[in-house]
Amino acid sequence: MKMKSTKMALFVVMALALLASGVAYAEAVQGTVASVDLAGNTLTVTKTDVAGATEEVSITVNDTTTYSGEVTSLAEVIEGDDVTLEAEKDAVTGNWVAKSVDVPTPAE
Repeated sequence: MKMKSTKMALFVVMALALLASGVAYAEAVQGTVASVDLAGNTLTVTKTDVAGATEEVSITVNDTTTYSGEVTSLAEVIEGDDVTLEAEKDAVTGNWVAKSVDVPTPAE
């Protein structure tokens, strides 16, 4: 019985440490670029959910963010672009950070 309660206590301590460390989770964000702030290394994306409600999401890019499709850097992303990002939201700060930014090549 003591072994079981020791394992449970260890599990609780590990879970609390994980939460306190600000573990991020990744999400695909798809929408239209509403604005680009080169000085702040951010872009704002308007996304629409299945019910038709829109939400603007501000996403930071950094040196490890990768780019594909029509763009190779944040400087090439323009307002109105359709965009798909893989972003991580920090559980503690709530800030989104882009892992990848894709502006697809328009179909001809």
